[in-house]
Amino acid sequence: MLDSLFSFREHRMIQRLLDALQSALRPTGEGLGYFKSIIASLVVVAELLGALFFGHPQTPRGQVINLDEWELVWRDEFDGDSLDLTKWRSNGNGPRRGGYWDIDQAIVQDGNLIIRTEYKEDGKYGPGWYSAGLDTRGLFEKKYGYFEVSCKCPPGVGLWGAFWTMSDGMSNPPDGSAADGCEIDIFESFNYNQGARHDAISHAVHYDGYGDGHTSVLVGVYKGKNIYTEYNTYGLEWNENELIFYINGVETDRLSGVWVPQVAEYLLLSVEVAGTVETINGQRVPVLAKDNNITMNPPSAFPIDFVVDYVRVYERKPAA
Repeated sequence: MLDSLFSFREHRMIQRLLDALQSALRPTGEGLGYFKSIIASLVVVAELLGALFFGHPQTPRGQVINLDEWELVWRDEFDGDSLDLTKWRSNGNGPRRGGYWDIDQAIVQDGNLIIRTEYKEDGKYGPGWYSAGLDTRGLFEKKYGYFEVSCKCPPGVGLWGAFWTMSDGMSNPPDGSAADGCEIDIFESFNYNQGARHDAISHAVHYDGYGDGHTSVLVGVYKGKNIYTEYNTYGLEWNENELIFYINGVETDRLSGVWVPQVAEYLLLSVEVAGTVETINGQRVPVLAKDNNITMNPPSAFPIDFVVDYVRVYERKPAA
């Protein structure tokens, strides 16, 4: 019965809600600690109800990752004066959703990678909104580990930054699982409006391609700390059995079973402009989303930057 009423994500949230209610009904401690335990549990209950029924973002409350247990195996600190093409390549140039991707919009300066979004009347592919998508396909791919980015998200309406992984297995015939590769959205900053997702990010997983067999789950929507003006870290711990997501080193959620890929994946950094690519007079043309699109930002907001301090990949150290 529940399977027909609730999604995978909602099942998980309901279980958390029940756990929080149980904690509220069975508080620990004595005196003031007793009442603090009740209040803390009720705060969690209220937040989970807001997330379940209104899509409000949750606060990360899980385990804290201990990087002393991990060995750094790949990184880009963006300390040079140009993009390191031994580590990154363009994920595609040309029409992309409501704009164009152009690797020239990826700039390295002051110890950061900047993916810049702006309108170009004389752009390489014609007038329109330009941003970029980068990946490490064929340059660096990894199975299992801890993957982390430190960044400031792009603050405009109608666009979003993302750190994600992908495998060529996404194009395989559907097999009912992510085992042969998937898309893992370690974070996406869907800043469409001032509502529930403002100053928050989401995690998601997609497998079995993007056609009729496509399967996905929105793992959750979580709060960061001033994500447009301060550096936050977004991480993924991936092992044989689980995907564990983090914000600022604190666990937000986890997945297991069919959602866990068993092949190496490459990294991606991108900024998308909301919209779709349509074919008009035989040409592929980006068309902006009708609602909450990038033109809602004041002209003074541009250019809008996705600022990345670093990308690091770790491998778990052998047990002592």
